[in-house]
Amino acid sequence: MKIAVVGTGGVGGYFGGLLARAGHDVTFLARGAHLEAIRRDGLRLITASHGEFAIAPARAEDDPAKVGPVEYVVVAVKTYHLEAVAPTLGPMVGDGTTVIPLLNGVTAHEVLLRHLPRSAVVGGLCAVFSQIESPGVIRMGGNVATVVVGELQGPPSERLNRIVGAWRSQGVEASQSDDILTALWTKFLFIASAGGITSLARVPVSGVRSTPRTRELLVQAFREIEAVARAHGVRLAPDVVDKTLAWVDRLAPEVTTSMQRDVEAGRPFELEAFSGTVVRAGAEAGVATPVHATLYALLLPALERAVG
Repeated sequence: MKIAVVGTGGVGGYFGGLLARAGHDVTFLARGAHLEAIRRDGLRLITASHGEFAIAPARAEDDPAKVGPVEYVVVAVKTYHLEAVAPTLGPMVGDGTTVIPLLNGVTAHEVLLRHLPRSAVVGGLCAVFSQIESPGVIRMGGNVATVVVGELQGPPSERLNRIVGAWRSQGVEASQSDDILTALWTKFLFIASAGGITSLARVPVSGVRSTPRTRELLVQAFREIEAVARAHGVRLAPDVVDKTLAWVDRLAPEVTTSMQRDVEAGRPFELEAFSGTVVRAGAEAGVATPVHATLYALLLPALERAVG
């Protein structure tokens, strides 16, 4: 399969690297020193799941127009970059192209649909704890590597079965959902809550789950998102909070969130896509979100400083 990965960071580098490892024709879109290192040395991955391996040589570009139409476009940029990136993807989208967003949050497909054919865009999410360690190098830790994709309308499709199969061949827990919006909000319940709380607590997820008062705050944050989602008609499982908490308890002790790492490094971070979205969606539905409103207010000065 011919695939383009837009955003070769922790997510795109890892899941795109596995597709290349499986023998597919993958082009990585990146920028700056990371782009130059991939062009020069290939893409190196250090993983808990597959050990260390390299995609070398690796095709890397900084302009979608240089790639041309592909079968799959995997979009893995940060949410705050998507508005700028989405209008540039057109040259890679031809008849039969499938565009799969693997971003945090619950609105990436909506942004893509404003710029690309409705038939091309599907829903998607992932879970992995990985990051750029240095230019050209991706490090993946922890014990989680999951991808879920799904058609926004209609039944499960063969086009998604194909790429799910490609990821499964590399050991990824990949699946196609018949209700991708519910799947997106189920992940969002965790990442939007844990992202804010770990950023403020400055400890790994294990530190949050093992401290009773902080664990209770995490549960309260989960329940706020559950209430907001249900108010917007999302069919979350009745036990979604309990299942999410049980999943948190199984995470490797060293796991941190991407938002936490960005806050610590003084980089822009996904506050608007996380607690900002919860607060706004709650206000629209008349659902109080005091925990997420507090997380948002406490982290907003750091975000404003990071973006200048």
